[in-house]
Amino acid sequence: MLKIFAQPSGASAPETHVFNFTSPTAARAEADAIKDALSRGIQQAKAGGETPVAPGGSASSAAMAIASAVSSGQQAGASQDGVYDDSKLQSDIELQQSLLKANPQLKKTFMESLRTKPGTITDTHFTSQFWSSRTHLLRAHAIEKSQTRGSYNVLASMKPGTKDGQSRLSLSKEQIQLIFNQHAIVRRAYDENVPKMSESEFWTSFFQSRLLKKLKGEKITEADATHPVLDKYLSIDNEAERARRLMASHVPHIIDIEGNEENHSQRKGNQADFTMRPASNDRVPIIRTLNTLSEKLLSQVAPNDIDPALPIGVDEETYNSLALQDLRDDNADDRIILNIKDQSRFSTSEDPTQSEDTK
Repeated sequence: MLKIFAQPSGASAPETHVFNFTSPTAARAEADAIKDALSRGIQQAKAGGETPVAPGGSASSAAMAIASAVSSGQQAGASQDGVYDDSKLQSDIELQQSLLKANPQLKKTFMESLRTKPGTITDTHFTSQFWSSRTHLLRAHAIEKSQTRGSYNVLASMKPGTKDGQSRLSLSKEQIQLIFNQHAIVRRAYDENVPKMSESEFWTSFFQSRLLKKLKGEKITEADATHPVLDKYLSIDNEAERARRLMASHVPHIIDIEGNEENHSQRKGNQADFTMRPASNDRVPIIRTLNTLSEKLLSQVAPNDIDPALPIGVDEETYNSLALQDLRDDNADDRIILNIKDQSRFSTSEDPTQSEDTK
């Protein structure tokens, strides 16, 4: 157990943080590593004349950040590609300037420390010493900059606004590309009707059409406005795109339920029970629409529980668990053949003329 006392600025009593180490073999080593890291941080803070402040702005959060950076710093420094290596982060001037712009409190600390530094310390040495104790902040900022926003339900997030008493909707190029990627029917309608109709006219008609309500999963009523061009895309079956994705995916035939429909169809003879019939899309359109869209969004996310170095498809362990033993060929005998030169030494031959007494 390790107990740490940290007193924030302006507080009358210090805060207590207790760390329990549950490792059966390396509990003492982990406690000593964190204690040594905190001791080095305190010594550096005393030498620089400044209290290390984390993005939260309190000394207690700085202590917590130093403690949490012990293991993460070692793991990140030993990463395979070395992008987040300590030496590279401390020498990246552009990343340091970006962090100072994003963190005003850290920038204030940096400028005050630079102004009050001793004259015997050069600016280069001061900068190196300043960032050496804040490598975890540089690493967190580098990871944050490398992250990009994933795909989302773009139609559900677009809300029209009001300007000069009229309803207006701003549409960016990124949103248009997301609409095309998520709804192939919109791309098809766009390619077939633009430039016959202007681009602004197309999008204005689309956001007022029944096609939009269908793609959002809303129920279409008789009161909804009709459009002579876009309404013809309402009857196009969206299941064709889903079937194309299933054909492109690597689904083992033994568990491909939809693949069995071709060989075990009930189109002839008695009809299947109503519990086994697919529900109509007109009954609950929102459920099927959201499920289909969620499937599209998740297909673009790389799974984190699969080794990317493995081949695409079913791994060997899954294949062996699904394969039917009766359909496999007999295993070839894998035996070592033993050749004996003089076999008579190891076998006995009896003379049939010998009597029972002689035996």
